[in-house]
This record gives sequence, structure tokens and C-alpha cells, in this order.
Amino acid sequence: MILGVGIDIVDLNRFNTIADNKKFREQYFSETESHLNTLSLAGRFACREALFKAVGSHGLFDWKDIEVVNTDSGAPKFIFRNTAVKFFESKKIHLSISHVPEYAISLVIIESD
Repeated sequence: MILGVGIDIVDLNRFNTIADNKKFREQYFSETESHLNTLSLAGRFACREALFKAVGSHGLFDWKDIEVVNTDSGAPKFIFRNTAVKFFESKKIHLSISHVPEYAISLVIIESD
């Protein structure tokens, strides 16, 4: 059963104005992610926003409790930490991400396990 669906799009022109800010990167991204290029960061930001929309709340866990990594095949997936682990342990998460020079977009579907 589908529990939630979220989608988010990030305007790269707007995102570029804040992406180089060290404090912004530290607040919203893991240590590993914070070293990525701006296009990859924008995509990962869209992933988190889409996940929060699918859940229905931004306040359940910290942004840094969610990390986006790529599998060996290149597909994106979430890694959860702290309170996010417990929240998502019995759920299946589908994640898709795409970029073009102007935008990054992500779609998240949460299903019961």
C-alpha cells in the first residue's frame, strides 16, 4: 500500500546562490555529500524535500539523518540515521532523481513493507 508520494524540483540558478555557503552545506548535507558539485547537491536537496513531502512533515528528523548515495548500478538510494532509521524501518522507499542544466527533480514513493 502506498503511504505517501512526494516530488520536488530545484531551480539551479537559485540554488547556486546558496550552494557555496559552507554553513548551508554543513546544515543540510552529510560530510560525504558536502564535497559534491552543485548539480549533485541540488538533486540530493530535491530528494530530501520530496521525502519530507511524502512523509507529510519536515520536523520528524534532521536533514543530516538522511543521506542520498548511489548504488553500484548508479541508482540513488537513501541511507537513514538516528530517528529516521526507526521511522523508515518497515517501509519501502522508491527514489528517482534527474537533472538538466536548469533544474534538478526528485520523486519519492513510500510503501508499507
